Amino acid sequence: MNDYVVKISLVASIILMGYSISEFVASFKTVNEKIEEFLGIAKENSVSNELLRRSNFVQSGILSIAYVLLVYFSDVVIWLVALILVKLLLTLYLSDKLLLQVLRDGSLSQKSFMVSKYDAFFNAVMGFAFALILVF
Repeated sequence: MNDYVVKISLVASIILMGYSISEFVASFKTVNEKIEEFLGIAKENSVSNELLRRSNFVQSGILSIAYVLLVYFSDVVIWLVALILVKLLLTLYLSDKLLLQVLRDGSLSQKSFMVSKYDAFFNAVMGFAFALILVF
């Protein structure tokens, strides 16, 4: 079983790295266009802000928990599992704060955009580093 978990963890790390790189390279204009589209769809479907926040938290939380469990069952040192858990909790917190700003202001500030860029960069580095750990 451990061999399967390691392989799945490797794939998950590569997916995390790829998604984070795509977020990191996105331009401010592209992100704001996506936000406008998102807000339009939310308004069109009459979705409340609380439901959007809950949905964001649950989806991101489930993915984060699944990734941490994969890391844990890959037989790596516990401090690495704890470090990844802390980083993903920080990402969840930042995601909620950015969503709150978008729902309140209807756009993303340049400062918040840069915070999301740094978060995406560190998530990509984390995914890459853990993939390397699994390979070697």
